[in-house]
Amino acid sequence: MRFFIILFALWSSAFAVNLQPTAVIEARGNVQDLLVHKNSLIIANDAGSIEVFDTNTHAKTFEILFGDIKDFMGDMMKPKIFSVDFDASSDAYLAVVQASNGSRELLHVKGKTHTKLINSSQKLYIAKAKFVDSNRVFLALLSHEVILFDITKQKEIYRFQVSLSHFSDFMLDEGKIQVITAGESGEIFVIYIDKGEVSSILKGGNVDNIYKVDITNGYALAAGQDRRGIIYNIANESYKRFDAPFLIYAGALSPRAKKAAFAINEKNDIAIFDVANSKALHLLVGQKSTLNSIVFQDEHTLFSGSDDKFIMKWSLP
Repeated sequence: MRFFIILFALWSSAFAVNLQPTAVIEARGNVQDLLVHKNSLIIANDAGSIEVFDTNTHAKTFEILFGDIKDFMGDMMKPKIFSVDFDASSDAYLAVVQASNGSRELLHVKGKTHTKLINSSQKLYIAKAKFVDSNRVFLALLSHEVILFDITKQKEIYRFQVSLSHFSDFMLDEGKIQVITAGESGEIFVIYIDKGEVSSILKGGNVDNIYKVDITNGYALAAGQDRRGIIYNIANESYKRFDAPFLIYAGALSPRAKKAAFAINEKNDIAIFDVANSKALHLLVGQKSTLNSIVFQDEHTLFSGSDDKFIMKWSLP
């Protein structure tokens, strides 16, 4: 297996320029998840809502509010929204929402109608859920079981255990044909969604928990607890390894996989590099808290979220 190692620590003098955020967007609560659809930035927070902002004006254009729940002491509180997605063809949102006494629910939201696809009584600890199409949802449990769910029939199409390691993250490819999922083992499992089976396992890059994954244009990215940022070529399973001086909590690929972004150090800076030649490009400076989300809008624009209310917008030359 071919791989290349690039040391982040040696990059401090290699970056073309340090960049500051071009805008800061304030959410209602601490950011849990975010995604971009065209000119909309969609944010899940821990204050009981999904917020939508215009990526150009940065104004809030829409918000979905969820009702209060009871905590373990019986007190009322705002629910945490663990995961959010949007399906343009049906104009619907998908949310993994905290329920009373520590349980979780999967909600489908269209207009003013909130439909519980999975309710708290089923005791499924859902970590993340994404639309495959307007009628199918792919979701993962903390146990690293994955489920393909039919919205119309409100029933599971399949469910299987991917790994015995605790689940961390998954991401669908741009065509929503494949999904990659990862956890504590450091391996990335490639699944064909329609078949409902693991087609290959990408391994060797990470040796510990993978916090975040991304997939596009034939490449898979992993951000690791082992301080390794990994980019696999899925077809031949070769990889590039980027060693950092701190835990890599988040990472993302640009839409064409031309660029990659990794959280790099304890200051929450983000390193941007060229995927093809591993060249260090930019260091993004200004994030205030621990990064948990990075998403590219296009090859020159990205957003990052952290364990606070502030989402940073970055513009690359």
